Amino acid sequence: MTIHTHTPDLLVGGIFTVPETAGLVDAPQADVRIWVNGKKGRQQPVIENQLGLVNGKVAVSFTNLMELRFVARFSNAGVRLNEIRSIMQEARDTLEHPHPFGARIVFQTDGRRIVATITRKRGVELIYEDLKTKNFELPAIIAPCLKEDVMFDPLGNMIAWYPRKHIAPNVIVHPRFSFGKPVLQDSRIPTETLAVAVKAEGSVRAVADQFEIPEKQVREAVRFQADLRQAA
Repeated sequence: MTIHTHTPDLLVGGIFTVPETAGLVDAPQADVRIWVNGKKGRQQPVIENQLGLVNGKVAVSFTNLMELRFVARFSNAGVRLNEIRSIMQEARDTLEHPHPFGARIVFQTDGRRIVATITRKRGVELIYEDLKTKNFELPAIIAPCLKEDVMFDPLGNMIAWYPRKHIAPNVIVHPRFSFGKPVLQDSRIPTETLAVAVKAEGSVRAVADQFEIPEKQVREAVRFQADLRQAA
């Protein structure tokens, strides 16, 4: 059955600029612009952008952000852009889902088998089958952490992401919180707000007292923001 989606409500669907997206998925801004917009007369976009221009700037939704996570992983593994574009499009057509790489469907047995077939047909080994369990696994290019670091709704759509769980386990990106800006999970304070406050105050303890949160979470927010800047 074909799944249809509509343009998401900005209040609950998240909104991310190209620089924000590039930092989160750890990819160059120039590459992200091509993945989202393509190049006029030369290359088609890799994803189907749900938002387009917002206030005159290119923006993507949380669902698109999740797709771009996969694109970045493909790209970092050395898969050529034209192959990534073809894989994404064929997966959309075959799985009858407009954004399969932003949903649980890619991780389900049938979805993995279909994506494996598509990629192998193009000479790209992304998925292997465990002959003992007959389960399809996602190896280095699409690592298991891509599933473990996200949350799904009952329909199987990705609804939240821990983008740097290894260094910032309490930082979450959720489209319903601060328009998708990274926040601390419990307090929902944007990490950028905390990092700016520490720079202004010159003290982690002072900021922790001001926002009434543990010092370790302030440090986590600062560490997260520093990693984003390095990625961008």
